[in-house]
Amino acid sequence: MKKMTMDTGTANGVGRKSVLSIAVALLLSFASVYAQEPVCKSKGVIRVTYPEIARRMKIAGIVRLKLELTSSGSVRESTVIGGNPVLASAAQQAVKQSKFEGSEACVAVFEFKQ
Repeated sequence: MKKMTMDTGTANGVGRKSVLSIAVALLLSFASVYAQEPVCKSKGVIRVTYPEIARRMKIAGIVRLKLELTSSGSVRESTVIGGNPVLASAAQQAVKQSKFEGSEACVAVFEFKQ
């Protein structure tokens, strides 16, 4: 008698475990790229305005930005590497008005709480 097996794959034949493995591998490789960047050290207090829409919608969370700095410590460019887009926009506005130690790339982390 032939043993029956069930295919638990998705419509295109890729199983859930395979998709999960690919997702984890992508996350780990993405994280390792930014893990090499040092944490940004500001020369003063960074004042972030909590967006009113985020407050009303009770959006909270962590935002990570990769900053490219000028030789004077100003932000040349900021790239969102994680977090809610509404909160990330507020963090990007705040870093534009701040100065940082060093003149290389670094990662800034912001936590938004209600």
